[in-house]
Amino acid sequence: MAEGKSKRFDATLTALRGVLIAAAALVAFFYPTQAVQLLVMVGGGLLLVDGVLGLVTLDRSPPRTTGQTLGLVRNLLSIAAGVIVIASGLLTSIFTLSALTWIVGLLALLVGLIEMASSFLDSERQARLWPTLVGGAVYAAFGLALMFVPLSSAETLLRIAMILMLAYALLLFYRAWSIRAAR
Repeated sequence: MAEGKSKRFDATLTALRGVLIAAAALVAFFYPTQAVQLLVMVGGGLLLVDGVLGLVTLDRSPPRTTGQTLGLVRNLLSIAAGVIVIASGLLTSIFTLSALTWIVGLLALLVGLIEMASSFLDSERQARLWPTLVGGAVYAAFGLALMFVPLSSAETLLRIAMILMLAYALLLFYRAWSIRAAR
């Protein structure tokens, strides 16, 4: 009984992550000018919330596996990227905006690579290999876009981010459905 409630809770949190990411992507589509200004703060918030919700859904039962450790690191990096973005107003006195963008891009790239690697090491994720790989690839692509698309191309970056966010949200919905169906 407790395991059924736990799976339902995990599915609900995973679906919530998908709703938040899809909502942000739709706002970016309908209000592109305002979204560029808001994207920094919303993106940071999404990274932060994604990391926190990911930590909540981690299996903390012993023995610790490499997959659990990678999941912990992945979520902590996502939280760090979110905090950097949200605190960017304060950090621009220390770092340039380009440096902050590059740091957040690197963290997002690492989150994606860790998610992809953990899918091979975590036996529970191996059952859902392709969604985890695609989700990690979306994060990695977002990180690469932040690192290598010039800031002057903010609208282009916004369009790329919107597409990647929608793809990631769809994968989260699929994961939530898979978790719920596995009951």
